[in-house]
Amino acid sequence: MRQFEMPNETDKVSLDQMCSSYGFVASKFLFAFQTRELRGEVRDFRAFRNKLVAALSKKPVEFNQRLADLKTNGKAAEASLLTLLRELKETPGPHLQARHWKLALEETSKMALTHWKSVIAEAKRKLAHTLKRFNDQDRHYACWLLCGVNRQFFELLDRRIPVPNPEVSFDRNYCLSYDRPLSSKTLRSIAGVVRRTVNKVRRDSVCYPRTQAFHNRIDFDASCYTVRSTEDAQFLELMSLQPGKRISLRLKGRSKIRGTLQLIRDTAGTYSLRVYVPQQCEEKRKTGTVIGIDLGYTEMMATSEQELLGTDLGQYFSAISDKRRKNSEGRNRMYSLFRNLLKKSGKDKLAKAERIRKNNLGRKKQRARYIRDIGVIKTIVNRELNLLFTRKTNPIKEIVVEDLSARMKVHFGKKWNRRLSGWMRGYLQERIRYKARKFGIEVNEVNPAYSSRECPRCHCTDKENRQGNSFKCSLCGYHGHADLVAALNILGRLGDKEIRIGMPPSRVKAVLDGRYVGWKSLNHTVSDKTSGVARVVNESPRSASSKSELRSNVVNFQRFSTPYPEVA
Repeated sequence: MRQFEMPNETDKVSLDQMCSSYGFVASKFLFAFQTRELRGEVRDFRAFRNKLVAALSKKPVEFNQRLADLKTNGKAAEASLLTLLRELKETPGPHLQARHWKLALEETSKMALTHWKSVIAEAKRKLAHTLKRFNDQDRHYACWLLCGVNRQFFELLDRRIPVPNPEVSFDRNYCLSYDRPLSSKTLRSIAGVVRRTVNKVRRDSVCYPRTQAFHNRIDFDASCYTVRSTEDAQFLELMSLQPGKRISLRLKGRSKIRGTLQLIRDTAGTYSLRVYVPQQCEEKRKTGTVIGIDLGYTEMMATSEQELLGTDLGQYFSAISDKRRKNSEGRNRMYSLFRNLLKKSGKDKLAKAERIRKNNLGRKKQRARYIRDIGVIKTIVNRELNLLFTRKTNPIKEIVVEDLSARMKVHFGKKWNRRLSGWMRGYLQERIRYKARKFGIEVNEVNPAYSSRECPRCHCTDKENRQGNSFKCSLCGYHGHADLVAALNILGRLGDKEIRIGMPPSRVKAVLDGRYVGWKSLNHTVSDKTSGVARVVNESPRSASSKSELRSNVVNFQRFSTPYPEVA
């Protein structure tokens, strides 16, 4: 992200108009690609773009004749796009340049193409059980219908029956045998099943993308900007709505700029520049240590080396959440007053309602405050990760993190639910992966279920083990900081073949309970009722043969019975 000095008011108004025009044209393209007429054009947007450019280059008489032919042939969507682009081209005042609407066309076509790929992937998932009842040839015909965003897929959506061509090698990959060609009735039946599934996915699961009329960004490829450097600063000159005139931005700092740029406009009305540059990554480290990392709320992370990083992060999270709650309560009161004033008659009441809407219900300052607060948290996260991954003593070769892709089920009360909803765990995970890849560190994910409750010595998972940030095993007395204990457990699950990613928590608990039983069979636990401290007494088998027999029964638990050091 490159920061720059905000331009003068004239240039800022021009940028606002450019974003608005770009978003308006993009919304028209996106709607056109949704129609039955043009949805097949997303497969090759360049050919469609060249078709539009060829039609726009015609003289007025030929262009009008082209529009009449399109409308006669039932191609109203393409005619509407040509009319819009012709108006932009002939507008005497400021208007969107041709290069920008081509970029909008490319962007929206990729959005629509991604939508259809998502529909196909979800339809395949829903059809997986049904296809098991088909024979090989019927199943491969159904897979051929959903092999990609191709001709047969859109023919299927148009309620036609696609017929595979045996002469095409691509089709032979999906239809095994043509010694017994499929009958028309079989083709119609299979196509009907696939079509109904696709329509259900489009209706319930995967929605078509949308874009607002006022876009929050605009793209600039290499032909839309120039970079000029002086001794004092670096300047970026962007294409504007007026041909031949460019908007000059004074950048803060210096760096190489190339490729497609994105000018981002947030809800506060401020702009930032996103520059894509290749990141030079270090070679994969071959020597070093392996550590486990537990992500937390009060502390950013805890490591298996008994370190707590970002200890002040939870205070920032709570402060931001509480401040937003307080501001929301005031806004809700003002919004209630605003609605009550609108229900009343009188010029004074309506004038007061308008003042409240203008001065108390805006989002500009609220968004600016939130961006400023989140910037502090992002700074802390990146600083701590840089210090961890670039340390000179005992460098890190590999890290083990918890898989937090599952939806977090929060049930801790209204206040803490609000705070946890603002926990930037997605940003933390993204930064860990990015920094690790940059510095050549391997990342492995493990199942985090019960990692904060499991005792690393006896594998007891009693919910009484953890009280806040304090951990004390109710069986063996092992104690320490809860996050540090969780980091030890996460490191211990590296290479664990019994606890895998995606395994439900109930099955994880069953595995841990089995290990706990195995540990108890090797160790006898006695609770001192007077002191309230549990102590472990090793069993003394009657004979060497009985000891050997006992250990053979719990051989699966031996690798987990090594006690960890006490955590301070």
